[in-house]
Amino acid sequence: MSSNINFGSSKLYQTLSKLRPKFLVPLFLIGIVLMLLSTWYVFTLTREPQKSLVNDTDAPYGFTVLTIFDQTTINYLKELHVHWIRYQLNWKDIEIQPGQYDWHKLDTAVALANANGIHLTFPLQLAPDWALHQACAHRHLLPDAQAMATFASAVAHRYNHHTNHGYIESYEVGNEEFDSLWTGNWNESVSCRQPDFVGPVLKATYLAIKAASPNARVGMNSIWWVNTTHIHDYMNWLYENHYGSYFDFANFHYYICNANPDVTIGDRPSFDMEWQTIHNVMAQHGDGNKPIWVTEIGWNVSSVYQSARCIVTPQQQAQYIVATAQSAMASRVIQHIFWYTINRERDGMSITQGGEKLSGFYALQKFIKLHPVWSTRNT
Repeated sequence: MSSNINFGSSKLYQTLSKLRPKFLVPLFLIGIVLMLLSTWYVFTLTREPQKSLVNDTDAPYGFTVLTIFDQTTINYLKELHVHWIRYQLNWKDIEIQPGQYDWHKLDTAVALANANGIHLTFPLQLAPDWALHQACAHRHLLPDAQAMATFASAVAHRYNHHTNHGYIESYEVGNEEFDSLWTGNWNESVSCRQPDFVGPVLKATYLAIKAASPNARVGMNSIWWVNTTHIHDYMNWLYENHYGSYFDFANFHYYICNANPDVTIGDRPSFDMEWQTIHNVMAQHGDGNKPIWVTEIGWNVSSVYQSARCIVTPQQQAQYIVATAQSAMASRVIQHIFWYTINRERDGMSITQGGEKLSGFYALQKFIKLHPVWSTRNT
């Protein structure tokens, strides 16, 4: 069949010529749009996903901050590649009177952490006077189970990711107050550091938080007293009295003045001995898979807010920070470690001082760069 057709004189060509201004130009534009969309689609399929600030909620490093948590803190965390913050704000500063809450500071902290991809753990600490129903050493000292559970329920419900107030991923049932009282009398003080004060509070608060925010993790109060016998007996009592099921992670603080964390002296354990003591008790009770969090640890380079007799050099602070990070990583039991502190004015324990980054900052930054994540726990 011949292909010599005179399109110029054909009816088809005449028809298309009439339609060109109204029809062909829009078709041309639609074609361009489709071509751009197809190019974008292929690009999204083949490019590598964008890396976010946080790869995993189990990223191990964190800092504890006391009330001061701002954009400067965020900037430091990003420089260090630290993914967790432990934000301290006292219960008595939130619930001024029973049922009357001032959420402003906590709302601000949660929003800042959430907006920057920083995971947040929040200790329920320092109850108001009206909630101190447990007495010890002739004083009302600690909250009871009902008061703590009621407060915890209010917090967990507000920050459960479903009420437009953000999300708190982890809670601790108390800070140091269940294990740190000093009255000036040794025997009296020790009598107030017993686990029977926290056991019922732990159970009630755990259940209250899980009811309000089922996916949040709930840790026990921190063991503060660095004493091997006490640590063992404290943990053992919790398990023997059936409170071991009411925390998702064990918790301790490690403050030993200016001492070396690698060294055990008498009944004061090294860092490794402390976590091993806690883990061994949990394992003996069939709970060896449960992680341990170190929610405060540090050494002070000045006496600002800290003890003058405990001062170390910035170089020693850096050495001990790296040593405990190495030990925590090697444990395969410790899941998170939170140093105290960063961006807290000139607090002697802060690894930043008036905007200056100390040796500890750079030493930790280097360590995290080499070890951004840790191996799976050997349980």
